[in-house]
Amino acid sequence: MSQVLYSERSWNPLSRTVELTEAGLRRGGRTTPLGELNLAAMAEAFLRDRWLGGGGAERPRERLANGPGVVPVTRVTGTATPVRVRQAAEFADRLGELAVRQCGGPDQVAALAARARAEGVPLWMARRFAPGPAGPIAVCVDRRLVCVDVWGPYAPAVRIRAPHGYRLDSADPSQGLRLTVGDGTAQLALRKKLRKSKSVVEVRLPGQHWVLRRENAVSSWLLRDERRVALLTRPPRRPTLDPTTVLLPLAPVRYESSDPLDAVMAHVCAVAFGLGDTTGRARFRARRHPMDDGDPIAVDADWDRPWFSNLGSGSDDNEPGGSDGWGSDGGDGGDSGGSGDGGGGGGD
Repeated sequence: MSQVLYSERSWNPLSRTVELTEAGLRRGGRTTPLGELNLAAMAEAFLRDRWLGGGGAERPRERLANGPGVVPVTRVTGTATPVRVRQAAEFADRLGELAVRQCGGPDQVAALAARARAEGVPLWMARRFAPGPAGPIAVCVDRRLVCVDVWGPYAPAVRIRAPHGYRLDSADPSQGLRLTVGDGTAQLALRKKLRKSKSVVEVRLPGQHWVLRRENAVSSWLLRDERRVALLTRPPRRPTLDPTTVLLPLAPVRYESSDPLDAVMAHVCAVAFGLGDTTGRARFRARRHPMDDGDPIAVDADWDRPWFSNLGSGSDDNEPGGSDGWGSDGGDGGDSGGSGDGGGGGGD
């Protein structure tokens, strides 16, 4: 039997009580294993006397009610789920203490936080990995914030932000997106044409030019200086899932180049842009975002609201129509052919 850390009881058998143990979190008749929770992100905020909420928003722990209230719980997918409990402050304290212990203590939490700062990606955002020619490539995305980060060995990190929001009606060819390679800003152009073969995404740096071009209905080639470097293929509607994780798999990428930067750029394109018939579009919804030092942030109002990453394989992580950017969460870049069932119909 696992030790009970927080428990609620009710005379009403239909009441949705909450129980936290060393093994998991039970809400009503549904139990979430600890392995599905982002314990590191919650522990790091807890040790700063903060509590993590939707989209990375934080509030001081002292604002948690000494009585009934909502406590956001962050999942490994980056999804934040508001949990209504009878003793909010007590529940958060028990969960925060458990998270710190499970991570190996405050020193280990500090080490994880330092690594996240070095990566330039907050702990709450899910990291998925793909094999690359020089080692594993890390891929992070939050579509609501229009935020993409991809990095790997022997290559600069490539990031996408929308400093003033992503706007389909913009006269700017980048539609408000900013793509950086290391410390440099690239020229980005998205061109969606009626003739599908003419639809492209272009990334330019001094002396370097990448083009994403449609190959067929589900695949696109990434070319660098007119040479094919990777074939990117849209995942099937029902991909084969890894039973060891709730995260959806990344889109298949077949390398034709051994250059580590080509591999990183390929995964940026695979996670951020449409493939096949939707080449030339970005997989984000058009919207404006508040910014903090150039990076997108969630507002305080998002703290205790559901925040779906749409990166998981089940309904806990996907809003209706959300499917890792291949459903309605991908805007015009994802709707065509997307599963749109909110159940994780495809990877990046």
